Amino acid sequence: MRRGTLTLQARFVFPVESPPIEQGCVTIKEGRIAWVGPASEREADIDLGNAAIVPGFVNAHTHLELDPLEDGDRSGLADDMVSWLRRVVGKRRVTTEEMLRAAAVRNLASAIAAGTTLVADVTSAGASWDAVASAAVRGVVFAELIGLKRERGLFTSETAWQWLGKIRPENQVVACARPGLSPHAPYSTAGWLYHKAAGSRMPLTTHLAEFPEELRLLENRDGPLREFLQDIGAWDDEWDPIGPRPSDYIRKGELRRADWLIAHGTYLDPDDFWQLRPEAAPDGERVAVAYCPRTHARFGHAPHPYRKLIDKGAIVCIGTDSLASTPTLSVLDELRFLHGRDPSIPGGLLLAMGTLFGAWALRADSTTGSLKPGKSADLAVISLPDRDDRDPFLLLFESTEPVDSTLFEGDFVAGPRVGE
Repeated sequence: MRRGTLTLQARFVFPVESPPIEQGCVTIKEGRIAWVGPASEREADIDLGNAAIVPGFVNAHTHLELDPLEDGDRSGLADDMVSWLRRVVGKRRVTTEEMLRAAAVRNLASAIAAGTTLVADVTSAGASWDAVASAAVRGVVFAELIGLKRERGLFTSETAWQWLGKIRPENQVVACARPGLSPHAPYSTAGWLYHKAAGSRMPLTTHLAEFPEELRLLENRDGPLREFLQDIGAWDDEWDPIGPRPSDYIRKGELRRADWLIAHGTYLDPDDFWQLRPEAAPDGERVAVAYCPRTHARFGHAPHPYRKLIDKGAIVCIGTDSLASTPTLSVLDELRFLHGRDPSIPGGLLLAMGTLFGAWALRADSTTGSLKPGKSADLAVISLPDRDDRDPFLLLFESTEPVDSTLFEGDFVAGPRVGE
């Protein structure tokens, strides 16, 4: 954490919870934001020039342990979702724990360099924990629970709880990582694992309503997804789904009494959208949808209902998914891609989806996610194009200029000023 006071000036400051400030400043004191306002009212220690200061990005869904599926392949191309799952499982079976840990370190460094200061990572038996807990980043690391067959489910559950039992605060260099649990998906995870996870009162995430074959399996117990599960020895003839709708896995009975971060949610029933509003939670639980625009587009899914969800009052944040399905772990790249697909999204809303909304979903919004006095100085500095625009958000989203620097708790942790 930076000691003392530092004032940064940039062409634009984007606080998120208030309008952009042209020629703005952010003052940092002992790792926290002390002041945000126009440069005319403060003398800057560092003038960042033609750049923007934004809150550090929140990657609300990723798998740091996954690399591209083949050498030189950073696209994850597959004929369809089930074919892609076959490739992922095939590669996972020849990947060692040491390889997973090394990938997590490497890919987390890439995410931080892209401006990420808070990450929600799904891990196999906690393999990414050491990387996240020792890095200059906030994170929730979700141990995966998977298995339709009871034997497989018991193994992954026992492995996850053994990992949870080993976590000690003294093992964290930067004490900003928290553990969670991730029942993988309705098609791969028995209902009792969902109930056990919900009873833990820990942060939870699950892949939900991701592709049409999932809906078919829940409703009819047949189709290409069942054939895939049979082929890899994961199908259970005695499988009894929690319900025929994906939303049953987070909203039915006691499953409602947990925080849920829904990965994807493309095929959620519109009649269920109202249940995802913060006001619909019985005891203040938080439910949000993590939308991964480039992964969604790669598989040719139906249009994602993010606008309808937001209109209904639900929280939609942004994830990158993994390098097995997207070219980079940059939330800014995702936001730019989404803007290109839907330029009608207001720039302020788009930036909030990549920052504050994800922080809210991970219960970190009082600490990070916007530029507000009292919050941690978790920032991203983005170079801006050499042009003017009446809408300053377009300078962020209609550009290919990179993230220049990342700050965490007031310290430069990526970019040319590391160590200053």
